[in-house]
Amino acid sequence: MPPLPDYAREYLLSALEGAPDVIAALLTDLPAGDAALWDRRPDPERFTLREIAAHLADWDVIYRERLERTRDEDNPFLPDVDEGRVALDRDYARSDARESLTRFARNRAAVVALLRALPADAWTRPAEKEGVGTLTVEAQVTLICAHDGHHARQVVAWLRPPETGR
Repeated sequence: MPPLPDYAREYLLSALEGAPDVIAALLTDLPAGDAALWDRRPDPERFTLREIAAHLADWDVIYRERLERTRDEDNPFLPDVDEGRVALDRDYARSDARESLTRFARNRAAVVALLRALPADAWTRPAEKEGVGTLTVEAQVTLICAHDGHHARQVVAWLRPPETGR
């Protein structure tokens, strides 16, 4: 399968590059010490705002490692990572959300730099992702963008005032 056209890769890179700014803009007005807002959990199965910030920062390290392996190895096996276990091990519930957002921006910049340095044909290099199957660099980047969108939508939903039951 041929790589995406240059303009489509640039759209993906722009989306990746802008995601930390989008998340930060959504959260900018929240007072850093307002635990009631940062730690509200409207859905008991999902992250709080504080945990989302930590998760996004950590996951870009994982994404970068996967992309580096896909660039450097022939069809590497990329093991799944248990996000719930990572959240507990790294104590997302007590993380500093502002510091996490700063790490997210820094880690994302490293991912974008790696991708910008790739030649166009490298975007079709495959890897085997546990539980998913074959993913090219292009598919991994698309999933990162989808992951960002998922959490941006979650942040917006968490920021809505709770229903008053009218």
